[in-house]
Amino acid sequence: MAKSTYKGGSSVYTFDTFKGVDYAHSSGNVSTQRSTDGLNMVRSEVGKVRKRTGYQLDEKQWEGNINGIHFYVTGEGTQCIIHCKNTFYIQGEPVWQTANDDFSRSVQIGKCLYIVDGKNFLVYDGESFSAVREKAYVPVVYVHRTPCGGGQPYEQVNILTDKRKESFISDGESIEYLLSRKNVGEGPVSALIFSADGNSTEIKENNGFTVNRAAGIITFSSPPPISRDGNEDNVYIEYEKAAENADLSPEGCTVITAFGKGGRQDTLFLSGSKAHPGRQWFSSAGNPFLFGNDSTQIIGGDNSDIMGYSRSADKLFVHKNTGGISRNIFVLECRGSDENFYSYQVSSTMHGPPAIAKSSFVNLTNDPLFLTDSGVYAITKNEYRQRYYTQLRSFYINPSLLSAKSLENARAVAFNDFYVIALGQEIYLLDSLQKSFELDKEYSNFQYEAYHWKIDRRIRLLFVQGGRLCFADMDGRIGRFYEDFLSPASYNDRGQPITAVWQTGDFKDNTAAEEKNIYRLWAVCDVSLRTSVKAFAQIKGIWRQMFYDDTTCRYFKWSDIQWSKFTWSCDKTPKTISRSVRIKGVNKTAFRFENDSINEPFGLSEIGIEYTKGRFYR
Repeated sequence: MAKSTYKGGSSVYTFDTFKGVDYAHSSGNVSTQRSTDGLNMVRSEVGKVRKRTGYQLDEKQWEGNINGIHFYVTGEGTQCIIHCKNTFYIQGEPVWQTANDDFSRSVQIGKCLYIVDGKNFLVYDGESFSAVREKAYVPVVYVHRTPCGGGQPYEQVNILTDKRKESFISDGESIEYLLSRKNVGEGPVSALIFSADGNSTEIKENNGFTVNRAAGIITFSSPPPISRDGNEDNVYIEYEKAAENADLSPEGCTVITAFGKGGRQDTLFLSGSKAHPGRQWFSSAGNPFLFGNDSTQIIGGDNSDIMGYSRSADKLFVHKNTGGISRNIFVLECRGSDENFYSYQVSSTMHGPPAIAKSSFVNLTNDPLFLTDSGVYAITKNEYRQRYYTQLRSFYINPSLLSAKSLENARAVAFNDFYVIALGQEIYLLDSLQKSFELDKEYSNFQYEAYHWKIDRRIRLLFVQGGRLCFADMDGRIGRFYEDFLSPASYNDRGQPITAVWQTGDFKDNTAAEEKNIYRLWAVCDVSLRTSVKAFAQIKGIWRQMFYDDTTCRYFKWSDIQWSKFTWSCDKTPKTISRSVRIKGVNKTAFRFENDSINEPFGLSEIGIEYTKGRFYR
């Protein structure tokens, strides 16, 4: 913003910095840098705004709810997996047909994509789908045992399978080998025996040994060969026995994330089970096919739901909906030095409004964000006190955002530098490149500048694919916003025009006590092959059009001629549209600039007025 005075007594006032919308203040208290109505506008560069691009719909209409869009990423490319109704599809072909008809979420670790849908716990390895249980890792629960027992615990029992192994050091003489557990399950027992030269032989029950299940004793028909060097495990016995927590299955979870010791994302965390709302499960480090018998815990009681997770450095934050401004966030840290027996203990709890939407958790440039019924919050760290706090980030859009129904259905993604959150037909964007401190919210370090879009589709899911912001709607259609913001063809919603608006707060030149007489109004707009602008002023509460211009900001291009909008200009720099106006005797006014024409970009760099001040307003 700048203001200067001319010799004739007239003054010039310019609006040359445009940040975002402000729905939190009345028009008289909105900064000149923000808009009281910035519909379908977005940052083009810091301090400038432009019209959003439109969207197109895929030709295919899916029959049923689109419950998830998942991506399997390898060095060779990315596969898109669409979850519609009770089926997962790849390139339109069904690959799993017993899914839950509800929202699904996924995490990729290494070469496997893990998916939960409230019923199944699935894995996709780039070739096929299967239940994780079907590929469950068989743990070696004891190592270095002698035929008569002893040994050391090695891996936890896996609650995904009844199978387990124990390894022994053979003495070359004993034929009876004592397992660590009695009452062995009825499943098949097998043994893998290594000779001193390294060759192995697998033998089955009743074909080389017998099993006393009640006593947990394996009796070989002949002694296994002596261990090489006398201290190397060479007898591996696999048998079945249900884990103590086998009935606490992670199937049925709806929340999934990756975390690990030191912040490594090598461990799966699952929660959100309707049967066990306050319980979480975590896998062995680097092995999501192993969920240890002791790797499940109740966080903050089992009478409230775990809604999601946030991460920051080596801390994992578990969000619960315990209600009210209470201790709704539990801080977990990894404990232990043996990765087979890591535990994640609650080190502290945090006050704050509870998370309300399971699909709103996004880490935006290391700022963990989530939606509550009080707005979008972040978890931040006080470096001086070394403590974590929650802080509001959506102050400017809260009145509009929180007036929406069914906040629990909100969907959010990180897109470029924005946190994008959708509710029905409304889309809100928080801009990580523009942060402002607001005195109204002294307990927050900053607020993100925000933008507001509206489309004619009811959004069910948000996702990003190929650098484009995309969505799935309630009618089984997938839409994709155009990414080429320079092309006029990008500025339509399925052939319909987009109404873009930038409306200033009240201009009163520091006081509403004096009359203002405005003689000139101008706007500096981005140029395009086709563009236009309508300018309005609010005069004593009534909006009146000041001018309409559809020629000044165009430029000529032989390959794209439209004779009804022809111009010889080849100047591609922003241009000034200036008009004489007559606004007399007002103590305050506001200005509104619109573009509602199909296939027309629109960008604002500056708004300015020339005016004089007179007597005190009556």
